[in-house]
Amino acid sequence: MGALDKKTLVGKKASDSVIGSVELTSFFLNVTDKAELDNEVLVQPIHRNSEKPVWIKFDVSWVTCPDGQPGIYICGIDITAEIHARREAEQRALERSSFLVRMGHELRTPINTVLGYAQLLHGLEGMPPVALEYVRTIINNENNLLHLLSDVLELSKYEAGQTVPLLVETNIKKLVHEVTKSYIDQFSDKYLSLTVDYKTDIPDAILTDPQKLTQILANILGNSLKFTRKGGVTVTVSYTNQLIIDVEDTGIGISSDDSPYLFDVFAQAGSGKEHMTGAGIGLPVARIFARMLGGDVVLLRSNPGVGSTFRFAMEAKIVRSSKTEVPQITDYTQISGISKPCKILLVDDVDINLAMLEIFLSPAGFEVQIAANGFEAVAKYKEFQPDIVFMDLIMPEKDGFEATREIKSYNASVPVVALTASIVDSVKEQALESGVNDFMTKPFIPERLFEIIAEHTGIAYTYK
Repeated sequence: MGALDKKTLVGKKASDSVIGSVELTSFFLNVTDKAELDNEVLVQPIHRNSEKPVWIKFDVSWVTCPDGQPGIYICGIDITAEIHARREAEQRALERSSFLVRMGHELRTPINTVLGYAQLLHGLEGMPPVALEYVRTIINNENNLLHLLSDVLELSKYEAGQTVPLLVETNIKKLVHEVTKSYIDQFSDKYLSLTVDYKTDIPDAILTDPQKLTQILANILGNSLKFTRKGGVTVTVSYTNQLIIDVEDTGIGISSDDSPYLFDVFAQAGSGKEHMTGAGIGLPVARIFARMLGGDVVLLRSNPGVGSTFRFAMEAKIVRSSKTEVPQITDYTQISGISKPCKILLVDDVDINLAMLEIFLSPAGFEVQIAANGFEAVAKYKEFQPDIVFMDLIMPEKDGFEATREIKSYNASVPVVALTASIVDSVKEQALESGVNDFMTKPFIPERLFEIIAEHTGIAYTYK
C-alpha cells in the first residue's frame, strides 16, 4: 500500500484510499455499506506482495462528523503475532490431547495386567493366608496408584480443554456398589466400617457420565478414608428431583481456616500437610467433574475431632433401562456355570491381556475365541458368530473403531463392549459413533465383567 498524506486523504472514500490491496478495498466497501456495523470488532487478513497474511483487528464505529453528516471511524491494529501464538497454542493443545491418549493407554495397560493377575491369584483355592495378604496388598496399592494416575491425567485433560461429559444410561446402585467394593479392603486394613444407606427409591437408570461420577465418589471416599483413624464412613444415597450422595466420616475434621482451600488444586489443607499423604487433587477433580455434570461437591459440615460430611448433588434425568436387570455379583470365584451356551470374542493386541481374560471366563463355561487386531476380529466374527464381543479400541493396523463398524454392518444387534485404557472423552465419543454398546475401562473389576455379559446376553449364573 502506497503512502498518502493527510491532505490527499481528507474527503476520500476509504475504499478509494487503498493502493495495491484488493482485500482491504473490499473490506472497506463492505463496512461502509453496512449501517448495522457499530461498535464492532472485525478481523481481516491482508496479503502483501504474496507474503504470509498480516492479520488486522479493526474497531468500527459510526460517528457524527463536524459538518453534522454521518461518518465511520475505523481503527486498525496488527494482531498477526497474537493470531500465530493462538494457533500455536491450539496445536500444542491437540498434541497434548494426543499425548494423553497414548499416555493413558500405555500407563493403564500394565496396571491392568498387574491388577488382573493379582485378582486371579487372590481367587485361587488353597492359597496360604500369608500369600493372600501379600496379594491383597498388591491389589490395594495398585488401586491407589490408579486413582492418583486418573486424577493427574484428568486434571491435565481438563486444563487442556479436552474433557466433556459423555452421558449414557447409568445404574446408580451398581456404580455405588463397585466404588465402595473397591475400597473394602483398605477400610478393613484400618479397622474402619464402610456403610451404604439408600434413603429413597433409586431409579434403575439415569442419564449421566458414569466414569466421571465414579471418580467423583471415589475421590470423596478416598479423602474420607485418608483422614479417618477410627469409626468409619457412611455413604448415603437419595433421589428426589436430584441425585444426592453424602459421604460422612468420623475423621479428624476440617477447621474453618482450612475449609476455603479444600477445592484448590494448588493448596493443601493443614490436615493434609500434617499427614503428608496424597497429592491433594482428589477433591478439586471431584468438584470439576461435578460441575461438568451440572452439580457440585461441597463440604456440608465439619467439626475438628468429630468428622466431616461432603455432599455431591446434581440434576439427574431418569431413563428407561435398556439392559437386562441382573443380580449384583459379589464374588466371581463362586460362579460355577452359565444357564445357556454363550460364545465370546475377545479382541486385544496385548497377548497377556487376552490370556488373562480367557482365564477369568473359561472356567464358568463360556466358549472363548481371541483376536489380536481388527482384521482378525472381523474374520473371527464371521467364522465364530459370537454372542458378545469385547473390543480393544487402540490397536495397530485396523483399530477397534473400524472393526466395530464392520462387525455391526454384518449384525447390528450383536453387543460390542469396548475395552479401553483411554481417558480422553473424544475416544469414547468416537467409540459410540462406531457402534459400541458399552464400556469396560481397564483395569476392570472381574465381577463387573460377568455382570456386563449377563446384561447384554440374558444369561444367568449358577454358583458353587
